[in-house]
This record gives sequence, C-alpha cells and structure tokens, in this order.
Amino acid sequence: MSELIQKNGDRATIRWKLLTGASALALTGYISSATLAKAEDGRPVLWLDLGGQFQSLTDPSEIWAPPNLPSVIDHRIAGVLNQKPRIGYDVDGSITYQPPGSDWSFSAAIQYGKAKKGPKADHDQTYKTHYAYNSKYVWTNYAFTDLHAVQETKHVILDFQAGRDVGLGLLGGHGSSMLKIGIRVAQFREKANSLMTAQTNVPAKYDIYTGAFLNASMHDTRSFSGIGPSIAWNGSIPMAGSLEDGLALDLGVDAAFLFGRQKTKAGTHAHKSELVSIIPTGYISGLGPVYKPIFATPTNSTRTSARDRRVTVPNLGGLVGLSFRKGDAKISFGYKADFFFNAIDGGVATAKKENRGFYGPFASVSIGIGD
Repeated sequence: MSELIQKNGDRATIRWKLLTGASALALTGYISSATLAKAEDGRPVLWLDLGGQFQSLTDPSEIWAPPNLPSVIDHRIAGVLNQKPRIGYDVDGSITYQPPGSDWSFSAAIQYGKAKKGPKADHDQTYKTHYAYNSKYVWTNYAFTDLHAVQETKHVILDFQAGRDVGLGLLGGHGSSMLKIGIRVAQFREKANSLMTAQTNVPAKYDIYTGAFLNASMHDTRSFSGIGPSIAWNGSIPMAGSLEDGLALDLGVDAAFLFGRQKTKAGTHAHKSELVSIIPTGYISGLGPVYKPIFATPTNSTRTSARDRRVTVPNLGGLVGLSFRKGDAKISFGYKADFFFNAIDGGVATAKKENRGFYGPFASVSIGIGD
C-alpha cells in the first residue's frame, strides 16, 4: 500500500512539474519570439515588477499543552508550544508582455513569503511567602517553567496568466479593466520545535529533593502543495492626470481553486516525576547525613501523528492601492490580502482544518521596456 501511495505521489509531482514547466516555456517562447518594438499607442510591451509586503498571518495552529500539568503551573508560557508566528514578509516579482496593438497580455509572477518566531527562551516563575518568626518573608511554595521554542512558516505562489482588456468604460473610457485567467501554484511549509521544563511545589528555588518535575517537547511539520485554475480582475481609475502620466486608483480581486496534498506530522512527549519522600542512606563526616530521593512512578505520554490526504483549497484575494506613473516607470502602494481556506491541517492528535491568510501593506516598482 505504501508503494502505491508513493507511486501516486510521484505521478502527481511529475504532472505538476510538467504543467508549470510547460506554462513557463510557453510564456518565455511567446515573449522571445516577439519584437520589442514600440506599440502604436506608445506604450511599453514589456513590464517588469518588483515589490514587497509586510504581512499579518491568520489562524495559527492548534496550541498544545503537556498532559498532567501540576495545577500550580498556570503561567502564560505553559501553553504556547506550537504557537505559530503572526508577522512576516513577502517579496514578489512579475513579468508582463502585451503585444503591440493587442488588448491581450501574458504574465508570469512569483511570491515568496516567510515568518519566523524564535529561537526564543522564556522563563516564568511564581512563589508564595509567609511572615516567619524571624521577621523575614520566606518561600513556602515555588514553581517555574522554562520554554525554548522556534517556529517558522514559508510559502511560494506562482501565477501564469493571460489577460484581456475587457473595456468596461471606467470613468468614461479613461480607465482600464483587465480580466485574467490562468494557473496558480501554491506551496506552504510550516515547522515548530518546542521544549519545556517545569518544577513545582518546592519550598526553595532549585531544591531537587522536593516537588514535581516535568519535561515536555513537541516537534511538528505541516505542508500543502496545490495547483489549479485562477481568475482575476484588475482595474485602474485615473485620479489626477492620465493612466500614462499621473495618479490612479488601483483595484483588484482574484480567486482560484487549488487541488493538491496536505501533510502533517506531529510528535509530542511529556515526562512527569514527583518526589514523595527522602530517606537517609548514610553519614559523611564533616558533611552530615546523605539522603536518597524516592520518586513516585513517573508518567510518560508520547504520541506521533502523521496524516496525508488530498484536498481542494479555495483561494480568494484582493487589493486596493494608488499608483503613480511617469513615462515608463510606475510606483504603487496600498493594501492587499490573500486567503486560502482549509489549507493546513493544524491539529495535533486529530485533524483540524485551518485557514491561512496573508494581509498587509505593500509597495512595488514597475519598469516598462520596449518603447
């Protein structure tokens, strides 16, 4: 059965590579076979774009807390194992070719995004005191937790599109309206590694002869890879001057259905031991008695979950912004968002469908070539 699954996965990978390769080759061949001559209306026939975005990420994966936590451990870091980063960045580039005298355009674009949290070490502690006979406060119950964690997410999105000016007559024909269809490829990768140690119910800090001890860890990897049809609409409305030389309002919406594989592998481990008594085992001259700690039977909890399935992920996005064009150069900035529904299995022990979204301010620079 595993060999059959592996063969099916290999065939899917081969189809994906052939499809994306053929799309890129067709676009490259189309551009290289055309003469980059000046269009009849003086517009560039080739545009190169480079941009970036600060992003907020939505819907982090399920939070996992070790089982059998002593009741004293209620600090803020006890449940943050597997917490994903919430802020990241995105860089993107595209190339668009519009044949002279044609309402059609052909483009290829790539986006790469990354967010990382850690490696970070957190320490949290609490203790209770009482007023002793010698007029000093002393600890009566001490507890601490230490956490070391690192989480990282990455995504790559490829778009190959053909578009046509549909001529909706924005503002009396002075604007532009482009409808595009094509293929979108998306790949998400996420991983997290966390380690926690804790000690509770001890009368003094670092007292190794009393209290309960806990060691816990979590390691997980999650991914989605998919490909499917896409459709987009982009419009520009002149605000001052013209589209060729002035300020414009840019609007856009896009949608896609991605068919692919969703994979998750999560491993958790927790070990708890608790001291119940100490017994004397001897006496060392000059040092005093020697004691042996007696621990209750330790509890261990280890679980590994692995899931791999085919999924369909709807994708919806949009943008609003301003652009200023002067000659064959254009600067754009604004706000855009992209949401992928049920893209990641964010569960630990069981499957849990989770969305992934990237939204925030963006800026880009475009250069026209061939005029």
